[in-house]
Amino acid sequence: MTTTLLRLAQRTRAKLLSIFFPPPIAAADAKAITEKPNAQQGLCGEALVLASQLDGKTLHLPDLWKVFSQWPLAANPHAERLDGLVNTLLERIITNERKLKALKDANFGRLISLWYPDAQWPELEIAAAYSVWIFVWDDEVDAGDTDVSNDEELSRAYYQKSLGIIHNLLGLDPAEEGQEQVFQDDQSLHPNMALFADVGRGMRKSTDKTQRERFFRELENFMVQVGVEHAHRMRGSIPSLEKYIEIRSGSVGCAPQIAITDAMLRVRLPETIMECEAMKALWKETVVICFILNDIYSVQKEIAQASLLNLVPVIFKNCDPEKQSLDTVTHDTEILLRDAMKKFEDAVTSLTTMAHDDAQVSKDVESFIKWCRYFITGVLQWSLESGRYGMAKCLNDDGSLTILL
Repeated sequence: MTTTLLRLAQRTRAKLLSIFFPPPIAAADAKAITEKPNAQQGLCGEALVLASQLDGKTLHLPDLWKVFSQWPLAANPHAERLDGLVNTLLERIITNERKLKALKDANFGRLISLWYPDAQWPELEIAAAYSVWIFVWDDEVDAGDTDVSNDEELSRAYYQKSLGIIHNLLGLDPAEEGQEQVFQDDQSLHPNMALFADVGRGMRKSTDKTQRERFFRELENFMVQVGVEHAHRMRGSIPSLEKYIEIRSGSVGCAPQIAITDAMLRVRLPETIMECEAMKALWKETVVICFILNDIYSVQKEIAQASLLNLVPVIFKNCDPEKQSLDTVTHDTEILLRDAMKKFEDAVTSLTTMAHDDAQVSKDVESFIKWCRYFITGVLQWSLESGRYGMAKCLNDDGSLTILL
């Protein structure tokens, strides 16, 4: 019976994924609805037109640290040790020397140190394995130089296989009565999934099933939205701003990270807190703020890699034609950011009030909220420093940025 239910669940998940990731459109249909592909850039349709409109334009951004000046920023004392661990993890799974150098130059150890300034080493090991895994896993779809990134059928198989492995490694597969769960061996895994075996082992030891199920749900949504984003990229279509925010809130990959926050902090918030509307609002606005920051700092890199699925091009595409300019994009982005920050603070007020009557819960909620702030300022600081986005060469003396697209 258990095996039958498992197979039914797997078929159901595959069916849902097939809905979210429909088969590629036929060549004849594609020809009718897209522009002739640009061989040099690998772009077509609306994305090709948009790229030509943005080519050579300059995006001006204010010093956003002024917006976050009252938010905390700190680095973990294990920062140097983290750098060594991250490089070792990358060397385990990346064989291409050029790609390995680029990923090392990104300085993910610094990012993890900023995200978890108060974490202990065992939690940092889990966070490092997870963070490296999600960047490498996502690059397989996004980079434009892999078979998966250039083939929708292969990408769907990649998502489905990955989800099955994750479910197993998190200890969520049902076991036959009287039998222990069997976990996939590291050596049998695709290199991009081998690091998740480290994550799974750590999570099985340090979290309960409810926490791991929440983590899995967020990872599943992440992969669903990566698939939707990839489909837009392959077709050269640009969604509305509202739809893009929905897609990007999943594909940015922040929500799974938030889902394991209590474990990383060695606290366990009650489910009444974890599932309340105020907590959901805090998650949502944390994610929105992070993807806004990530998108504006990565836009130059994204366009260079023939990806127009980024907040800057999307806002530009959806502007009133009479106001269509990068100055309008900067203005609208600032409005989005400040609106998300206000909603973030509203959620903080509600959560703090809910936890007021229980001293321990109140303390743990404060730790969770503080971590969300660290997560955001970590993204901001790392994005400006990292060689991954090259923002150092765009930085002006007053902290503003001048980004040539």
